[in-house]
Amino acid sequence: MNRICLFLLLLFIAGCSLFHKPTHPYKGFSTSDNITYFKYCDMGTTHKKMGPGSVIQAVLSYSKMNDSVFITTKDKGYPFSVFLTYNSLANGSTYERHLLKSNEGDSLIYIVPVDSVFQHILHTPVPYFLYKGDMMKVNIRVSAIMDSSQYVVKAKAIREYRKDMDMQEQLDLLRYATANNIPDSDKRHNVYILPITLGNGPEIKTGSFVSIAYQGSFLNGRMFDSVSAGSPMQFRCGDTAQMIPGLETGIKMMREGEKAKIIIPSQLAFGENGSSTGIVPPYTSVIYEVTIIKVINGPVTKN
Repeated sequence: MNRICLFLLLLFIAGCSLFHKPTHPYKGFSTSDNITYFKYCDMGTTHKKMGPGSVIQAVLSYSKMNDSVFITTKDKGYPFSVFLTYNSLANGSTYERHLLKSNEGDSLIYIVPVDSVFQHILHTPVPYFLYKGDMMKVNIRVSAIMDSSQYVVKAKAIREYRKDMDMQEQLDLLRYATANNIPDSDKRHNVYILPITLGNGPEIKTGSFVSIAYQGSFLNGRMFDSVSAGSPMQFRCGDTAQMIPGLETGIKMMREGEKAKIIIPSQLAFGENGSSTGIVPPYTSVIYEVTIIKVINGPVTKN
């Protein structure tokens, strides 16, 4: 009888193990909702957790599922860290709320839907190299947990550092203009407009419906964004939140069929905080090579 009972017990345990295997494909990760998955890579030793009024200083990177990193704040110093308040996390997404459980020094990897990060957290369109419905990785290291007074001291140090960054950007832009023989006469409304191909179509005015293709790059030539002529960006000039001010300023000086290079300082681009996606760092001048595909001045008829 005892042998039969032992056999039945072992059979029950084996059956439970079969029916309780993870139902998701992310080995080593845990989940509570089958939408967001997480894994601890390193555990902090301070056991210092967040509480109401506290702030996390986090270093993070975003990557594709093949671990190809496209946004990172590490190796750039504390001004580029992300500062997250207790309230913002408590009212945030699943993975943001999960961070509230972290200790100072913890490192985690989250696997989350692309849409949840860009549309619901960063409130920005999904980048051209990602697709809605895909999953992506968010790597986070909680480098510090501060109370409000500690954060005030840190914020002051960051402001001083950013003054130096602003000066450095101006020097970099001046060096670029000098090296490429770009005269000040090519600067209008604080952006450089360098024609590449002249157009003879309609001029662009406030209210014009415009279709464009473009490539966005840094001063070193590395591209960070693009829109092809096959799937152009379409917008109503003067009535869009999709465009940085300097780019719209440059486009208003163009006409249908024209192609031009527009060089924009950060004050008219992504500013002291950089782009919301993290792809363009703070205090970074950018270059857009823009082609005006179509300009409609008047009512737009749908096909």
